[in-house]
Amino acid sequence: MKASNPRIFIAVILTLLVGMAGVTQAQGGTLRVGINAPEVLDPALGSADSEIMFNRNIYDYLIEILPDGNLAPSLAASWDISEDGQTYTFTLVDGVTFHDGSPFTAADVVFTFNRLKELDSAALGLLRDFEVTAADDLTVVFTLPETNADFLFGVGSNFAAIIKDGTASPNVLAEGDNPYVNFNGTGPFVLTDYRPGESATLSANTSYWREGEPRISTLEILYIDDPLAQIDAIRSGVVDVIFRIPLDQLPTLEAEESINIIQKTTNLHPVVRLRADAGHLGEDVRIREAFKLATDRNQINELLLDGLGTVANNDPVSPVYGPFYHELPQPEYDPARACELIQEATGQERLGNITFYVVEAFNYPDVGIVLQQQWASGCIDVEVQVRPENIYYGSNEWMEVDLGLTGWGHRPVPQSYFAEAYVTGGPFNESHWSNPTLDALVAEAARTADIAARSAIYREIAEIFAAEGPIIIPFFTPVIGAVVQGVDGLDMHTFPGRTDFRTVTVTG
Repeated sequence: MKASNPRIFIAVILTLLVGMAGVTQAQGGTLRVGINAPEVLDPALGSADSEIMFNRNIYDYLIEILPDGNLAPSLAASWDISEDGQTYTFTLVDGVTFHDGSPFTAADVVFTFNRLKELDSAALGLLRDFEVTAADDLTVVFTLPETNADFLFGVGSNFAAIIKDGTASPNVLAEGDNPYVNFNGTGPFVLTDYRPGESATLSANTSYWREGEPRISTLEILYIDDPLAQIDAIRSGVVDVIFRIPLDQLPTLEAEESINIIQKTTNLHPVVRLRADAGHLGEDVRIREAFKLATDRNQINELLLDGLGTVANNDPVSPVYGPFYHELPQPEYDPARACELIQEATGQERLGNITFYVVEAFNYPDVGIVLQQQWASGCIDVEVQVRPENIYYGSNEWMEVDLGLTGWGHRPVPQSYFAEAYVTGGPFNESHWSNPTLDALVAEAARTADIAARSAIYREIAEIFAAEGPIIIPFFTPVIGAVVQGVDGLDMHTFPGRTDFRTVTVTG
């Protein structure tokens, strides 16, 4: 794993923090970020970049997952792991307060993680089973029934922002003089204005526990759903930062001298999936195979990404994960065979009257149109329905439709994808696929810390996806962002919503 000895990271980070003590950073300036509007604000449930970005600035995590995938302490100053790997003891930072002035204690951590279980949060995909207790005000103990190689990544999950003990309605607007009383975190910014679908304004937390941070006085998040409108906004000076730029729009921004491009190699990918449960389009494995054979992924990469993407194996693990990636033989583009399979499975010459739901992000609508044209040659006729992100995800439409294209962001470990989206009953199992062999392999991988042994498990998983998986992953791409000159200290996260603005400065 990338963080086999978390104590190494603890020592390094604490040394840096001690070195900063006594150094006062002047706060000032406003950073304006353009991103699509959030829909689900509850920290335990919101999964989109805009939702994570909203929460990571109001709240803190016990552990930070850095842009390079390593772990670093946050509200947990340090942690120890028992020899059997089943007990994790976290020592918390002393002197931290919530925005309402109340002290942060172990009770808040216990409440937060028990609430994740109560809500069946997607964080449980990596956390799995655990019990959490407070040994004292600054010590938290997690007890696991079995070893879990990814547990620390679960503790640092996007969904595991720490909320105050007893909070009944986190991130729900309240009536009266203080509408933001339920947005009460320990984080670097305090919510001062929120206009759903339009903007969020956050002011620097003057009592923040990390000295000298944040370095800007105001963070403005402007909600712009159209990716092309976001590009127009940064070119015209309306915003300072945007993320997730489609590759085909990159030349437009590269020509702007006042804008710097940020690029990170990631596992970002679109998933084309068929519902595989009884009575739905992908129930028959022959239909799944027909869709795969009617998809020319090389043409998509060349036509829409100018060859800059990485053609996928139709499983969610890319070369960015090193030994966990296995390059299987690529499926051949064979529309004639796709037509034969359609005939065998349905008794009809063509499969038609299908709505293909495509999320409006990156260049995914263009991917949908190209797939529509390719599939027609394979005797599959679809109508492309482009859906705004906040509607497609916020209403859970993406979990219900028979045929859809969903965007999946980067995860620090590939286990996240399997636990969230592909095991039976997974919180984001949009294909409704159930394969007992796959379930057993994913559970075995969770218990396996040895890299070679886990790699072998992932190869078996990849082979199952190749043989009967209900998904098509055309390509993997880097994440690309843009920032105007005068903004310094911004290190875009591989999951852009997790980008840390605490050390960003704005001049000019």
